[in-house]
Amino acid sequence: MKRLYLVLSVLVLTAVVAHAADNTVVGVVTKVEPGTIEVKTDSGETRSVSTDSMTMYRKWIVAKPWGQDARADAGFVQVGKRVHIEVAKDSPSTARTVWIVVGRVGYP
Repeated sequence: MKRLYLVLSVLVLTAVVAHAADNTVVGVVTKVEPGTIEVKTDSGETRSVSTDSMTMYRKWIVAKPWGQDARADAGFVQVGKRVHIEVAKDSPSTARTVWIVVGRVGYP
């Protein structure tokens, strides 16, 4: 019974991760223009994502000081920054939330 539960759990987690991967763009910013962010993904492809007034910007804090403010704005997105972008379900080329990685070694 435990083995069955473990197998089902792994299958569910795999499905969740695969679905989440379709709704995200992860990589390093290569170009920023008003209304557009271009990202070189971890797989090496370049993706362009549009932004609008509904796009939220947040810092993804991965190093001390942990208590820093997590709020950000469009001006915080810069070339060379690592980002994790959640795109809209109805429009996969439009960003809903842009997480900017802060404090990771090797990235500004």
